[in-house]
Order: sequence, then structure tokens, then C-alpha cells
Amino acid sequence: MKVAFSSDNHFDLNKIDVKRAMHIQALYLLNHDINLYVIAGDLFNDFNKSLAFARDMQDVLGDKVMIRFIAGNHDMGNGVTYDELESDIDPLYFHNKFIDLTPNVRLIGNNGWYNYDFVGDDYTEAQIQSFKKAFWYDRRIKQPVSDKERFNRNMAQIRSQLDKADHKQTVVVSHFVPRIDYIKRFPNGLSRLDMANALLGSEQLGQILDHSYTIDTITGHLHLHPAPLKVGNNTYYNAAVGYNTARVHEWASDDFITEWQNHLITLEF
Repeated sequence: MKVAFSSDNHFDLNKIDVKRAMHIQALYLLNHDINLYVIAGDLFNDFNKSLAFARDMQDVLGDKVMIRFIAGNHDMGNGVTYDELESDIDPLYFHNKFIDLTPNVRLIGNNGWYNYDFVGDDYTEAQIQSFKKAFWYDRRIKQPVSDKERFNRNMAQIRSQLDKADHKQTVVVSHFVPRIDYIKRFPNGLSRLDMANALLGSEQLGQILDHSYTIDTITGHLHLHPAPLKVGNNTYYNAAVGYNTARVHEWASDDFITEWQNHLITLEF
């Protein structure tokens, strides 16, 4: 079973010819004998566009490659409610679901969220909320609970899925950053840059996974392209493609497909 993971393609912000990119990606997956392609969030700034892309790609690939996707913060910004995000809105939507890759290995999907713990007590919750409302894309997301409550709900889902997996080895895919090792702090008055760390994820996710039978964790959201990180039996991967826009240049080349291929995570079970 060969599984490929990608995240943060940001087709709209990167101004990509979506139809062309989809067909090139599909051909690549076929040529490399991929059985399952999992998208770990942030395809578009619109959930309906992300869902349509997953459906179109599944139609192109038919029964040769299975497609699944979870939602990142950008996908959540338009076209979907909190209740819909927490529901089984579509068979291709993989939040709070699992697939048994082999009799002994289970893949678990969860969108995830954040709880501000990457910045400790350096900022008040009011300061973080003020920053979020002024600068962060997540200000567009309507939710009936606080960020910390949303995070706790998602972590409860992950714990439940891990418990249900029993003694199977697990592979977990989520959008948000799971380890403080990946966080770069910005002291000396650079509070805006530093405060953004509060909205990247939580080290609690990594702590949960490190005390489970998880062997691989794939996330996105962080566009810094960190190398795989081995912690105990678990290897952490970041599959984000990231931005190449007029304002932000995070690619090593100017070609989207090259960046997608370079940051694609392929695992075999």
C-alpha cells in the first residue's frame, strides 16, 4: 500500500491553473503506483472549491487511486459551517475518520486546531485574539466555541480514534503543527511575528501521539519545510507546498509541480 500526502497547495493564492495541475498530479500518482492520495488541508480559500477538486481528481483517477482530504484553516474560511466541518459531509472528507491500510496499520485523519501553547504565557488571550482579528486568515472562520475548546474537541476525537485502533500501528494526518521543535520564536519586540506562533498548532498533539502506537505523523500549515523528525517510534513529516506570491516567496523554484513533487510525502506499508 503506497500512500502519498500533500498539504498547503494554495491553488488560488498561488494563481495555479487548477485543471492542468490536477491532471499532472493525477498522472504522477498513477506513474508512481500510489494507492491513496491524502491532502492535508489548504487547497483553496473555500471549502466547496477544495471539495470539488477532490471529487474531480477522484473522477479522473477512478478506482486506480483513492482520494481523501482534510480541511486546513484556509479551506474553513468560506463555504462551510463549523457543524458541517464536524460532520460526514462527503465520503472524500477525512476528518475524524480512518482507513485500515493493512491489517496492522490504520490511517487516522483529523483537521486539528490550536490552543496558543506555543507562546506559553507571553501574551494574554485578549492580545492573541486582537492579533488574529486584525491579521490572521482565521478571522473569517465562524465557530460556536473558543479556539481552546475547539482544539480540545479535536484532541478528544484523536484520542478516541487511537483507542479504537487498539494495538494497531497508526499513521495520523492533521493540518496543524504538532511539535514545539518546529516553532521559531521572535523576541526583541517582533511581537506580531511571534504572536502568530500561537495560531500554528499545539505541542499537546505531539505528546498524545508520542504515547501511542503512532509510527508516522503528517501535517502541513507550517511552510518552512522542516526535515522529517524521528521521536521514538514516530516520524513527523511536513508536506506543505507553501506560497509563491508577489509578497511571499517560499519555493526553491518558480514551478508549482516541482515544489509539489519535492514536498510530497510517500510512505509504503
